[in-house]
Amino acid sequence: MGKRKRKHQKTSFPWMVEEENLFIAKTGNEIVTDAGWEKISFEEARKLFSPETFQEWYELFLENTDISEILSESNVDIDLDDESAIDNFLQRSNWTPKQVNLVVAKAIYKNHAWVRALLISTPDVEEPYFQNYEMEAIRLGVQLRKYIKEDIPVINDCKNAVRHLHGRYALIGWQPRNCVTAAHNLKISQATKVYNELLWDEDWVDECDSLISESRQSARK
Repeated sequence: MGKRKRKHQKTSFPWMVEEENLFIAKTGNEIVTDAGWEKISFEEARKLFSPETFQEWYELFLENTDISEILSESNVDIDLDDESAIDNFLQRSNWTPKQVNLVVAKAIYKNHAWVRALLISTPDVEEPYFQNYEMEAIRLGVQLRKYIKEDIPVINDCKNAVRHLHGRYALIGWQPRNCVTAAHNLKISQATKVYNELLWDEDWVDECDSLISESRQSARK
């Protein structure tokens, strides 16, 4: 008897999704998401992250900051080539910026306006990865969809972010920038819920993780 040929399932990669399949037509009944920046005080930003995360950011921030501006602002005269003196100054003064740019993910549906703090901005480092923050905005929209228990689309204006998550979550799609204006303009002060780092880690369970958990529970019965 001849051997039966195994059927190979076609693998779908994110970059293979046709552009027209990313688009979901506007209905007025969708969760709109966006990622962006908001300028807030240093102390407010500090409350949104764990001490470990904050220290990592602060060290990275100093590496990407013009030390001469800090010295000028502090009215301190130190030779810029004297790294030891500069390190001593930073340690003794506990210098911090007055304001920082916070990278945020945002999701809106009717009277629900959610914001999640992603990280404090260090533009030289983060710019190439902004697509990842749009993906986090989509995940925030997925979390909001679970909360309201509505089978509705989650929309974002970044095609690559939508393409990357297209096979992972149901009903996510792309619409142009003007369709996500409400999320784009949302400020932290207007949010009905703000996720800091700890709260998000406690609340977020990936849909795939949920399915795995349910299947394990069924297997035990």
